[in-house]
Amino acid sequence: MLRKTLLLSTVLMLFTHCKKEDAIKKSVVQDSIKPQNTAVSIQKVQDNSPAETVKTFLKWYKENENKIYSFNSIKGGPQTENDAPSNYSIDFNEVDKEIKFLESSDLFSQQFLSVYKKRYVDGNEYFKQNPANDGPPFGFDYDYFFMTQDDYQSDLENIDSIPFTVKPINEQSCNIEFHLKNCGMTYRYTLVKKDKWKIESIKNIS
Repeated sequence: MLRKTLLLSTVLMLFTHCKKEDAIKKSVVQDSIKPQNTAVSIQKVQDNSPAETVKTFLKWYKENENKIYSFNSIKGGPQTENDAPSNYSIDFNEVDKEIKFLESSDLFSQQFLSVYKKRYVDGNEYFKQNPANDGPPFGFDYDYFFMTQDDYQSDLENIDSIPFTVKPINEQSCNIEFHLKNCGMTYRYTLVKKDKWKIESIKNIS
């Protein structure tokens, strides 16, 4: 009887030991697997669509520059040899057509278009106070979008090679900076996003 009791005790001890080892192994396996299942690597992808918007604008402008300048928004200046020059003034019917054409590109915010029109409003007031009819009209003697009289057109021959720097402000706005080597100008385009990214302002920072 004593031998059976000892044998039974030995079997129970071995069984208990094996159960403990199984439990430890299971715990080790679960612990080693758990971090792999719960650890998630989150990497924020930079949104390059604002830079693509600026690139799209440059290509659009290259194709439509002549159309923009075809609007006779500024009246006056030198006439034919037989006609006396008339003083500069703004034709707002033409201005509205010009702005409508810019708006049709779907590249500019309403704020940008408002500032664009205000330029003509301010120019008209200046012409009233400072009548002139000779030489380039004051305030309109350079390209509005590139802010220069220099050769920016040659820079637009290879737009895809222009490096753009994206500088986020928040989720709805950012700055895009780039340099045009031929005209020597560096620009900062501020873009805003509602349904899509649009140009809010253009500044020369060179």
